[in-house]
Amino acid sequence: MSNSASVPVIVRAPKRIDCCTAAFLAQDLETKIQAGEGIVLDLSATQFLDPEGTKVILEGLMKSRQQGTKFALKGVKPQVKVILELSGILQHFKQK
Repeated sequence: MSNSASVPVIVRAPKRIDCCTAAFLAQDLETKIQAGEGIVLDLSATQFLDPEGTKVILEGLMKSRQQGTKFALKGVKPQVKVILELSGILQHFKQK
């Protein structure tokens, strides 16, 4: 294994991803998604996700794919998982 292998960048999401916090998460993802580096969105503290939050996660996924960057989720709580499943986003993270 080479030392030059890129280490994923961890982005920690807030307790609530809603209309007040989604823009900050979007900006954080935008600045950290770079070609060839992985992104892990840590949702372990997140207990609430509204439609604006799901939009940010989907846009982050699309941007990472355009950049050739791996995008993964970590620490998804059951109540957040349900929202991601119902919105159709979670299925894009199960492709392994």
